Formats: sequence, structure tokens, C-alpha cells
Amino acid sequence: MGNSTCFTDLLKLLIITLCATAFFSNVHAADPDPLADFCVADLSPNAPMVSGYACKPRSDVSTKDFVYTGFRKAKDAENITQAPTGAIVDIAGPKVWPGLNTQGLTQARLDFAIGGLVPLHTHPRASETSLVIKGTIYMGFISEDNILYASTLQQGDIILFPRALMHFQLNVGNETAIAYNTLTSQSPGLLLVASQIFRPNLTAAVIEKSFGIDAATVKLLKESFPGHP
Repeated sequence: MGNSTCFTDLLKLLIITLCATAFFSNVHAADPDPLADFCVADLSPNAPMVSGYACKPRSDVSTKDFVYTGFRKAKDAENITQAPTGAIVDIAGPKVWPGLNTQGLTQARLDFAIGGLVPLHTHPRASETSLVIKGTIYMGFISEDNILYASTLQQGDIILFPRALMHFQLNVGNETAIAYNTLTSQSPGLLLVASQIFRPNLTAAVIEKSFGIDAATVKLLKESFPGHP
């Protein structure tokens, strides 16, 4: 009886272990796990590139490959104000910060004029956090069941945008604003919602019926996007 009970317990433990192994083996991050502690991107013109960058020879790697100073300089206020939505986004990926290669990360600096907006967009391959460095920014995302999760953030506050969900950032303060964002992929992708809908040569009837608007409104919206068909 004792041996039978012991065998049954061991069998249960084995089944649980196998199930857990199968579950976790199918859990993946946005990017594959690196095969080495680091792989500094080889940005030389003749370096092969398939998915990501080839590794720079270890003997050529230095500390500067892991340090990025491009966010130090403040953006010109006039340039920010003249940007189409009053916001400028600087991206730091492996192309300018070689040490990021294979680490599954991208950094960004966002500079906002008063009233500046980073419009509704998604990153299909990454989750994202946004840390307010200066100012007051209204940020939020929309879930798959059409619920808005949004808040007004102050300096030092941080928000999470789940992977692939539409999100936005709007400066609602009376001064310029800055945010630093981290994305969980070195190639997060970017889909600007309005541009995705109104810039391509999408049949007007599709847009009309999707949004419940008439042909004249569709035409007007399409004409507001440079390079529209």
C-alpha cells in the first residue's frame, strides 16, 4: 500500500513537471534570448545582416559601445513647436547604440511642445514604459475590449503600455515636457493609427462603413495626410 501511494505521488509529480516544462518552453519574449552575454552590433558597411546585426569582434568592443549620450542635448524649442503634432521622438536602437544588439531593448526620448502629442499608435512587437522627466503628460492606452486606461503623469511617474495596444501621450501642462521610454524589443515596430487608415489607397467604402462617415469626409481626411494617394 505504501509503495503504491509513493508511486502514485511520483507519477503526479512527473506529470506536473512535464506540463510545467511544456508551458514554459512555449513562453517567449518579444526577441529571442541572446546566445552570448552580449553581441555589440557590427555597423561596418560589409557586415552581414539577417535578423539584427552581426557581432563586432570581441577584441574591438569597448565601453563606449554600451553607453549612449545622444539624449543629453535638449531639443530646440522652435523645432518641437513646428513638428506636425508638436512632439519629437528620438529613437536609440542598435544602429546608434551598438551594445543594445540582442538585448531586446530600444530606448526613446520624447520632447513635447505645450499641447504636443504623440498620436495613437502601436508597437506590434513590444511592451513599453514611459517615464516623465519633465512636465505634465496625459498618457493612456486602449484595451482589446475598448476600455481606456489613462492618467495624468507628473515628473517621476511611469506608465506601462501593454504590447501591441494603441496608446498616446499628450502634454497637458503649461510648459514643455520630456519623457524617456523603454521598449522590450530592438525592433518594436511602429504603426500610426491614423496614417495606417487614411494614407494607403484603401477603398473609401471600407472607411465609410467602418467609421460611419460619408465619402466627402473620407476625402477630406485623406487629404490631410502628406503623400496620400
